[in-house]
Amino acid sequence: MGFSWWRMFNSKEKGNRQRVILHCDLNNFFASVAMKSDPELRGKYIAVCGNPSLRKGIVLAKSENAKRKGVKTGMPIWEAQKVCPEIIIVPTDYPAYESYSKKVQEIYYRFTNQVESFGIDECWLDVTHSQKMFGDGMQIAEKIRCAVKNELGLTVSVGVSFNKTYAKLGSDLAEPDAVVAITLENYQRLIYPLPLANLLFVGKKTQALLTKLNINTIGDLANCDVKILKSFLGINAEKLIAEARGEDGSEVSDYLHHELPRSVGNGTTLPFDLTCQKDVEAVVYLLSEKIAFRLREQKLQGYTIHLSVKDTGLQWCGAQTSLIYPTHTVLTIRRTAMKIFEQLWPQKPFRPIRAVRVAVGNLTTADHVQTNLLADVNDEIKNQALDSAFDKIRKKYGTQQIMLGGTAGSYQKLGFDLQLYDCDNVEQLTIDEN
Repeated sequence: MGFSWWRMFNSKEKGNRQRVILHCDLNNFFASVAMKSDPELRGKYIAVCGNPSLRKGIVLAKSENAKRKGVKTGMPIWEAQKVCPEIIIVPTDYPAYESYSKKVQEIYYRFTNQVESFGIDECWLDVTHSQKMFGDGMQIAEKIRCAVKNELGLTVSVGVSFNKTYAKLGSDLAEPDAVVAITLENYQRLIYPLPLANLLFVGKKTQALLTKLNINTIGDLANCDVKILKSFLGINAEKLIAEARGEDGSEVSDYLHHELPRSVGNGTTLPFDLTCQKDVEAVVYLLSEKIAFRLREQKLQGYTIHLSVKDTGLQWCGAQTSLIYPTHTVLTIRRTAMKIFEQLWPQKPFRPIRAVRVAVGNLTTADHVQTNLLADVNDEIKNQALDSAFDKIRKKYGTQQIMLGGTAGSYQKLGFDLQLYDCDNVEQLTIDEN
């Protein structure tokens, strides 16, 4: 199983290796924003958690000192309190996270227009063509680190490398508020000893299979024979080995060019088990409202509706169906999702449901649907007109000012936050800048 050096340094990959890619990862982002909003929390052990009364009582983020005490993301609140009795539980504040995330990205855009988001707190930046103006990759990374800290009071770890995969691994290796460079000279020493789990897109199942093949580190994977591994993993073997070897040639998205997302979806764990179809329909409607709004905001429509549900045994099942025309309307999404549910959940007596997720996929840009003789298409046009009227009223007066009959009580009962417009959360977006 030899390392294919000729492939590593052929002309195409030499070009790839002249790129300068940064990966910026905001440190303990949710917890850091909480401390910005409430300075009295600074220096204390804090964990940002979901609402236990809504059965979402797990740790979503923790401060650095709580992490050192053993508090981990995904840990139940009671367990976090056990390992760290001094822990302070802080509720989530997504409007504040979004506000700070946008401010951080504005700093990134000062250095390049190629900024690709990887979650609310992580971004890749291609600064290859920014070096004449701002210095080399390390200098740009330091300027970004300092700007984020001085202007926003947040810290960021930055990885600098010649591809996205290694830049991400660099930020993982960096201490909070620090920069690490992964170069042609040091990548084997720094990257190859790392466990497979550190590599992007190596999930638990893939890792378990590779472990059976005695492939335990990124270096083991890099030195694999592609033909042998393809017999176990198929075409994915080529991609994984290329990423392990530093041959990831994927581009960082340009600010002005965005590929269509694969799907737009929303899901929720309920504060109580759903025990009848009427309750399920209320949840599906609320989820459909958020999805339809997001689709309209992005000027998208979708042909495929997907519904998945989780029972009280924590088992998921789901199905999807395709439409003859694309949609971004609440009523069409809800109606289609409920048809799926009726086929998916026919058991009697009714099995209680713990969580529901709805998604719209197979997306396309939102062109107006032309009237024809198909009744369903004409119904879609009417639904679009209804949603358009709702949007105009809500954008001016707020989401809660107009709803379909019977839905307002469902929002409160389910603890569901529908905020769709800036006017819904003006007060929450007021953040302490000191």
